[in-house]
Amino acid sequence: MIKNFSIHLIGHRKPDPDKSYCFPVYSCAFLLTGEVLVSVEEKNVLLSAGQFIMIPENKSIVIKHYKDCSGFDGFFTLDFLKDASYPVLRTQVPILQSFWFDDAVFMGALHKRMLTAFEDKDIPFLQSALDLILSQLRPGGQVAAIPEKFLQMVFEKGNTMLSVSDYAQKLKVTPNYLNKTVKAHTHRTAIDWIEIARLNQAKQLLRDKSIPIVDVARLSGLDDQSYFSRFFKKKTGLTPSQYRNNGDKGHSL
Repeated sequence: MIKNFSIHLIGHRKPDPDKSYCFPVYSCAFLLTGEVLVSVEEKNVLLSAGQFIMIPENKSIVIKHYKDCSGFDGFFTLDFLKDASYPVLRTQVPILQSFWFDDAVFMGALHKRMLTAFEDKDIPFLQSALDLILSQLRPGGQVAAIPEKFLQMVFEKGNTMLSVSDYAQKLKVTPNYLNKTVKAHTHRTAIDWIEIARLNQAKQLLRDKSIPIVDVARLSGLDDQSYFSRFFKKKTGLTPSQYRNNGDKGHSL
């Protein structure tokens, strides 16, 4: 067993929504498909297919959204590296790097080979592969300010869901600009993210059986309980009452 390095296929365990993690290691992931919205020290970063993320050690990590993901995740420590002088290792914020076309194919193949090397305990290859990846990373790969602030507000725990116009007003931009800039940086519209957050929040509230469904609807930003029920069933295949009684086993987001 290698104590200071690990790599696994994404999906070998499903993250607990809104559970906070903090690891004394550098956490990494490369996505082949899907998307993950991760909050690092209360700052949201969206990881999409073809992107690699590295999160510094001892940072608070919360998975806000996780859908249709495949790829690789793992960790390493500085003492595992042959060369720990890369500038990206001195930053205290997540590094997000996009790889396109042939580069993305190469990264996928490299991670697959690293998985085999990990199983074979081939430490020299793993160290060389990490050197190659670290040499490709550049500091400063962050989500733009408006999309980041928007996602922060939408996924803020306990907040009532608002409309695109309401969020635009809070951010002092027009609804049209908010939609365009959010889609340009996340490949989803603002309303898409509101619906994702609304559904996640509704599921969490429904798990607390002391909260009436009419209040779940209101806190999810839908005052009309009938409309809320139709929205929820369209997204999950279950009515709010069925979800409350049975959970979401066998149903997708």
